[in-house]
Amino acid sequence: MTKGILVGVVLFGLISSIHADEKALELAVFPYLTPAKIIKHHKKFKEYLAKDLGQPVSIITARNIKTYIQKLKEGSYDLIFTPPHAGRFGQIKAGYQPIAMTTQFIQGYFVIKKSSTMTRLTDLRNKTISMAPSVAIIHQIAVQDLKEVGIEKGKDIKHYVTKGHTNAVISLLKGHSDVALSGVNMWKKLEPQYKSQLKILAKTAKTPGFLVMGHAKMTPELVDKIRRSVLKFHKSEEGKDYLFKGYKEIDATTMNELDKYTHDLK
Repeated sequence: MTKGILVGVVLFGLISSIHADEKALELAVFPYLTPAKIIKHHKKFKEYLAKDLGQPVSIITARNIKTYIQKLKEGSYDLIFTPPHAGRFGQIKAGYQPIAMTTQFIQGYFVIKKSSTMTRLTDLRNKTISMAPSVAIIHQIAVQDLKEVGIEKGKDIKHYVTKGHTNAVISLLKGHSDVALSGVNMWKKLEPQYKSQLKILAKTAKTPGFLVMGHAKMTPELVDKIRRSVLKFHKSEEGKDYLFKGYKEIDATTMNELDKYTHDLK
């Protein structure tokens, strides 16, 4: 298992042996934010697992999403904390084993200007939508929702590509599109001067939250040990204010249902 990009701090321990000289596992966190913010988000998780399992793990990430997906495909990471579609992709391409998933679901909002007369998704035919690149899970969810009402991206609706969900909303306000796709958390934190000009046209379907998965060569005993620890995290003192709300088990049906969101991952 090769190295990723070391974020710069050993955060917590996940390993089957208590021998101090044994190599720590690497937890590769999807680069959803800056390394500093990733460390902040997982600080309590780190403290809990270090105490419960007693061995260090190095938190690593990648310089960008494209690099992360490539290394995932190659099976370069020991453990991964990743959006659900990327986790399923890693399972299919490199045999990553499901350990647990966050209890917090992922969902998006189709947002329009308050002055818009549109009232349903079918009104988006022949319009332009601002969205983050197709690697984003919310992008994939939205594309599937639009397909269900007979609208295909690139054929019945144009895609104005933005760097992220905030950029998508700003591009709508600037007149680059007719609708924007926003993440729920991003919408909740949107500054009042922007939100006051907008309204929600529709909500996307929900998907599971982030997944924790282990390398294909990880022993069943180690997978089970990590799973047991992760699943009781929410009951701990450290887990009370965890951003991702704690963890629950992943079943095969849930993983299979993610297939439709993996097509744009390469």
